[in-house]
Amino acid sequence: MRLLSQVNLNSLKIVESAARHKNFTRAGEEQFITASAVSQRVKSLEDQLRFKIFERGGNAVSLTPEGETYVARVREALQRIVAANMEATGQSQAHVLRICVLPTFAARWLFPRLSAFQRQYPDIEMRVSTSCATYEFSTSEYDLEIRYGDGNFPGLKSELLFKEDLTPVCSRELFREVLGDKPLSRVTPEDLRHFTLLHSDTCTQNWRSWLGFAGASFVLGETKSIYFDSCMMSYEAANAGMGFAVANRAYMASDIRAERLVAPFEIHHPNTAGWYFVSPIKAMGARKVELFKKWIMAEAALTQRQLDIEIAGLPLALAAMA
Repeated sequence: MRLLSQVNLNSLKIVESAARHKNFTRAGEEQFITASAVSQRVKSLEDQLRFKIFERGGNAVSLTPEGETYVARVREALQRIVAANMEATGQSQAHVLRICVLPTFAARWLFPRLSAFQRQYPDIEMRVSTSCATYEFSTSEYDLEIRYGDGNFPGLKSELLFKEDLTPVCSRELFREVLGDKPLSRVTPEDLRHFTLLHSDTCTQNWRSWLGFAGASFVLGETKSIYFDSCMMSYEAANAGMGFAVANRAYMASDIRAERLVAPFEIHHPNTAGWYFVSPIKAMGARKVELFKKWIMAEAALTQRQLDIEIAGLPLALAAMA
């Protein structure tokens, strides 16, 4: 057995990445190595430490109690190394904004807008991570996160961006292929029986919730279904004409406006949960955090105003099909 003092620094970085993603494949992508190489590095380190860091289970991994303690200390040590390097080279972290964002929120809402923030504040260096996990700010490198929930995040400052508002969407071509020239005024939730429903493993209750709200729960037992591992994939499948996805309006508004998708039902299902700007109280007041907060809150308010107008008159969803 090699001495513990000879533990490779890269192995520690790999273990921290695997713990953060809870997945060896994603850790490998982040570290530019294969999932097999990640597994080998982890196994080698576990042999040196003489305890298991991870419990393996299919594609996902989880930390053991010993692993939780160990990774927390490793993460803190790595952050200190980065800080020491920055200090030694005279570099400051004041201009570096580190954020963690839910993957679908990032791809469907944030990224199309983020270039505007970059143009407005070119001196702020963005470092964006996407993950469905939430982190303890005391042991993570992030200045802020965008989280989904009810806004109750103890010990943290949170502000609502917008609430979830569910609606079924499908491609224009599929809609006409299945229902032909049926007048929109006669289209009802029962018509979903003729389509494939696209589900997400990360939002398992969305279809049940919307159909229940619309008084058409029976549809679930009378139609085909396809399941995806993320909401984002179900949305892409809807764009590809595979069926109906039930989606957050804020995510799909641009596709509806561009007439790639249609939202044919006047029924919209507002949710009590939503997306929140979340940051530790100690980070508030930092210029980079305050500027980003001001910008993203303004963008979210604009999104909400646009949705309110469209929901009130439904000009985009219905006029597109006229």
